[in-house]
Amino acid sequence: MLRLPRILLILLALFFLLPVGSLAAQTPPALTLDVLVGYDGAGQYHVSHWFPVRMVVANDGGDLRGSLEWTFAGEREPAFRYQIDLPRGARKEVFLPIVTNGYHRVAEVHLVVDGRSRISQSVRLTPIDTSAVLVGVLSSDLTLLNSLSSVELVPGYPTYLSHMHRDLVPDDAMLFDGLDVIVVHDLGAVLNERQRAALTRWVQLGGILLVSGGPDAYQTTTVWNDLLPVTLSTDLRSAVAVDGLERLAGVRGLSTVVQQGLTANAVDMRPNAINLDAANLITSIERGSGQVLFAAFDLSVLRVWSGEAQLWERILVPEPRMQMAFSFRSRTDNLLREALQLEALNLPAPLVIFCLITGYILVIGPLNFLVLRRMRRIDLAWITTPALVAFFLVGSYAVSFLLRGTQPQVVQLALVQSQEGVAGGHASAFVGLFSPQRRSYDLSFAPQALVSPGSFESYSFNPVPVTMGEAGVQIPDLLVDVSSLRTLLLEQPVEKAPTVTSQIERVAGQVRGNITNLSGETLYAAQIVRGATMQSVGDLVPGQEVDFNLPLSMQNFPDYNYGNTDPEQIFNRALIIYNLFNYDRFSFGGPNWSGAQGIPEPDAVYLLAWSMAPALEVAVDGDATMQQGMTLHLIRLEG
Repeated sequence: MLRLPRILLILLALFFLLPVGSLAAQTPPALTLDVLVGYDGAGQYHVSHWFPVRMVVANDGGDLRGSLEWTFAGEREPAFRYQIDLPRGARKEVFLPIVTNGYHRVAEVHLVVDGRSRISQSVRLTPIDTSAVLVGVLSSDLTLLNSLSSVELVPGYPTYLSHMHRDLVPDDAMLFDGLDVIVVHDLGAVLNERQRAALTRWVQLGGILLVSGGPDAYQTTTVWNDLLPVTLSTDLRSAVAVDGLERLAGVRGLSTVVQQGLTANAVDMRPNAINLDAANLITSIERGSGQVLFAAFDLSVLRVWSGEAQLWERILVPEPRMQMAFSFRSRTDNLLREALQLEALNLPAPLVIFCLITGYILVIGPLNFLVLRRMRRIDLAWITTPALVAFFLVGSYAVSFLLRGTQPQVVQLALVQSQEGVAGGHASAFVGLFSPQRRSYDLSFAPQALVSPGSFESYSFNPVPVTMGEAGVQIPDLLVDVSSLRTLLLEQPVEKAPTVTSQIERVAGQVRGNITNLSGETLYAAQIVRGATMQSVGDLVPGQEVDFNLPLSMQNFPDYNYGNTDPEQIFNRALIIYNLFNYDRFSFGGPNWSGAQGIPEPDAVYLLAWSMAPALEVAVDGDATMQQGMTLHLIRLEG
């Protein structure tokens, strides 16, 4: 009789508990995290180049303060952290720039609060080798130009395609740097002003941009008006002959596929633009070190033609670019350490060491013995000898302490690339921190700075976690050993670059003209350079105009500078220029030690000049005044 009530009680308990369990199972988690990685949103990245990561984190629980941490598989510490506040009900979107020299397949993203991971996500990665050519395609058509993966835009190097995710288009030119060619099809109008400005800067630094036309091009390409080689009208041309495209590709058959010809935009050529076929279907213009092409038809029309890949193989020809930070980061090459002339890093002079050792031997041996014998207290040698040894040890440490100093020293070597007639530029900077004692420092940078997560030490790149946030970029607790130097690499756009104007004329066998310094600062040790030919024009004070005449038969750059020293400067300027251009550093697939010397653009004319100040702000333990440095300006001249 007692068993039945017990069964009823158990059934009643299950009846009341089951709905609670069901409700608990249906309750959404308090934290959610969504991650898109790489140019395509699926993890594709170019090794040693920056790539974008978009994270969306939402909090439906209590207020939180923590950090989003990015860790590559197999590494103990996160490479990047992003500090974030998540009040109740918050949903925040975070864009995190990432770079690595490794070929990683997996990474982990954790939201860490009070040292504990609250939510995480594993992301798959697809590394693209540094020697490959990468083409980004911004289109709603995910099959557009897939044929390009079957050709070599640069002979000897494979071509990969990345169908760019519209939510991951960067607003920083350096996050485009891993792409050699970018094709904008029907999504150009979705880009905001900052994204278009970044893409324009990327072109000026050597990228190739191909913009598609078509029936809707007048509405979708108006944002590119100042960049395109043509101006568009609202009219369309019909039945445009395609035999010019067939000749460009060296493949027949397009006229058979599009028997009625192409529908194309009516265009007017801009000055200096080039028509690549007979019908203004594909036009081109140089913009800085790069190139912009416009196809006056919808690119998808060529998909059915067997010569599509061959056409673009002959037109889209990437040239080596002066990718400063990439060239040093990918090879763990420390330009600052090789040229730094910091007195605290030098060993004592041989004469000082000789005198110290000689004095030590004389005092410990003969002098100690003679004094004790004169005092007739030879038995005190067991006291005086250790005392003299201790005295010399303390003295040696004191001398070393005086030579090193008591304060840390921060030095910066910046390379700023800019263009005549274009405001601003892009800086790649090495920042060295020397410490006389073993201790840790907090380094702070501008919010837009891209700091590589490692330090250059003895031809290796040692991991250093980088912390980002709304307040800026930091490297906290950077440990520096006694009398050691740790070197960091950062990249950052600069709003101001020296303003110059030039008049250039190319005549038989020479380049001549004049240049005027319109900036408010003196440009030191200025040189006019074309390829491997250089003419020194001295220091350019504000407002000064100088003439130059470069005989192209003279190959004197950079060998002319090698061996010159600047004993009074913190850096050996001649050695820096020599290390930059004494071989083909910027060729595809890595440096070509037997390649040509000089500027990689053989026909471009550059002004190379120095400023005696750092280009970027860096604070150590909150102090931004201790930094000293020099800046090499590489200004591409028009003409």
